[in-house]
Parts: sequence; structure tokens; C-alpha cells
Amino acid sequence: MRIFGKLKQQEEEARKKAIPSQVFFNHFFSISYHFDYNEEKYSLKKIDYYNKLTLKNPEFELDQVRKLLWNSWSTEYAFSLSSLVDNNDYYKFAMHWTFPQAYYSIYLCMTAFHETQGIANEQHEKSIKVFGNSVKDGHYPKVMSFYCKGLHEQFEYIGLEEFKKFLKDHSVLSKINSLDEAQTQIASFLKSTRRKNADTKREKLKANKDPKFVNKKGEFRKSFSKQHWNLIYQTIPETTVLNIMYRLRIKANYHDVETFINAKIDFKTFHECLSNIVNYVNFVHEAYICKVIGNEEYEKILNGFPNHLNENTAKKRYQMMCGK
Repeated sequence: MRIFGKLKQQEEEARKKAIPSQVFFNHFFSISYHFDYNEEKYSLKKIDYYNKLTLKNPEFELDQVRKLLWNSWSTEYAFSLSSLVDNNDYYKFAMHWTFPQAYYSIYLCMTAFHETQGIANEQHEKSIKVFGNSVKDGHYPKVMSFYCKGLHEQFEYIGLEEFKKFLKDHSVLSKINSLDEAQTQIASFLKSTRRKNADTKREKLKANKDPKFVNKKGEFRKSFSKQHWNLIYQTIPETTVLNIMYRLRIKANYHDVETFINAKIDFKTFHECLSNIVNYVNFVHEAYICKVIGNEEYEKILNGFPNHLNENTAKKRYQMMCGK
């Protein structure tokens, strides 16, 4: 009986360890579902910002854009290699590198676009903030313009038309069968990501012993009031899909990825969802770059890259841009 009890305990511990990965699967499945559901996601000419795009970087160097795009495409190709194996266990153990690859492919492509606008920088948090401001200002297709803002326990969710509020029986482990369910999961992901960003800032303030959060004894306060939390949230910009992807990159450390080993999820579908997100966000930024530098220069960058590495990604996306 002792052995049986120990086995039951181990099973329960494994089940609990697997929950975070199941939640992550649901959340990314929901974003992919949300993207697929929108019929106008490729209609960029309906976006006023896209139509008015011009080169704004007075020190623009085309070669820098080429390097960033080639790096993005190389990373995306490395990410896509997992699909060639087509083995669920391989997908599972590949999480260590596929998580950061998904993020970096998007980040590098976005940075290439930022180069054309003279707003590129090497700090991820600043780049993500720039993206958030662009989302807020309506620079992107509606389908990827969802975000979360607000102070402590006062979050607002923008760009998720089917989401109204969290129901009492809402579960982050629920199956997604409709757009409103997908958008509820996305809202939940934005909520937890924004909270996590606040917790991370709190730890940095603690390490620096910020005087605004020190008690009368000169110690960093253990409990935070709403007022204290709001001092932090006031410094946090809008939480967007880029914050979510950055969180995925952080998730790639061994301790977090280890939780996926215990998960009973469809890892192939998980990889396909990530691939779908990378493909669409890269499509938008590549289209914006092409609009700025022109088809001729963009084709030089595209054709200068090894054909077999991007024939199913960047080249296909370019064909969609051109309506081929």
C-alpha cells in the first residue's frame, strides 16, 4: 500500500507539473486560431498607415536590413526543421531551441522594419514598447492589434471584440471551439503576462532597494498595496503579442522547458501554432519593408538568400504580397 500511495503521489506531482505547459498550449493555440479566423488579415491596403509608409531613416543602410532579414529567415528555417522529423517526442524535446527561435525570427524581422523608420535599437524591451505604441496607434492589421493596458486589478483588453469578461467558470485549460473562447484565452494570456512583467519589475526594484518601496525600517516592503503596485504598472507599456513571444523566449530555460516533458499535449500542433504566428507576423513586417524599399530592392534581398531555406516561408509570403 505504501508503494501504491507513493506512485499516486508521483502521478499527482507530475500532473501538477504538466499544467503550465497545457496552459501555454491553449494560449498559443488560441492566438493561431484568432489569426486564422480573420478573413482580412492579408488586406494591408485597407490600413492607412501601410498606404502612407515611406523611408524615414536619414542614415538608412539597405545592407543592414538585408542582414537582419537573412538572420530572421535563417532562424525561421532552423525553427521549421522540427516539422521535418514529424515525431511528437522530438517536438517535445526540441522546445529548448524552438521557443527562442520563434521569438527571434519575429524580433529580427520587426527590427529590420524599424531600421527603415529610424527607430531600431538593440534593447528588446524598448523594441517591444515601440511595437506596442504602433499597435495602439493603429499601424497594424486589426487581427494582431490586441493588447492589454491598465493599473493593478484594472486591466482593459483592446482589440478582442468577442471577449467581454472572464466568466466565473472560465478555465485556462478549457478546449477552444469558437472565436470568443479563443479571445478569452488570449485575454487571460495578456493578463498573466502583464502581471508577470510587474512581478519582474518588482524584483528589480527590490535588488536596487528603490526608496519608494522601502519601509520605515529601511527594508524593502514584503507586502504591496494597490498604490505601490500602481507605481510599477504606470511604468509598464501596453502588453501585446510581442510581450507574449518574449515570454516564450524566457520560457526556454531548462527549468521551464522541463515541465513540458510531463505534459500530455499535441506537440506537433503546438509547433504548427507557433509556426502560424511567426509566419503571419513576419508577413506583415516583410510587407511593410517591401512597401518602403520597393519590390526591386526587396527581391534582391530575397533572391540573394539560399532558395531552399526560404522557399516555403519568405518567398511564399512575398508571392502573397504580390498577389501571385
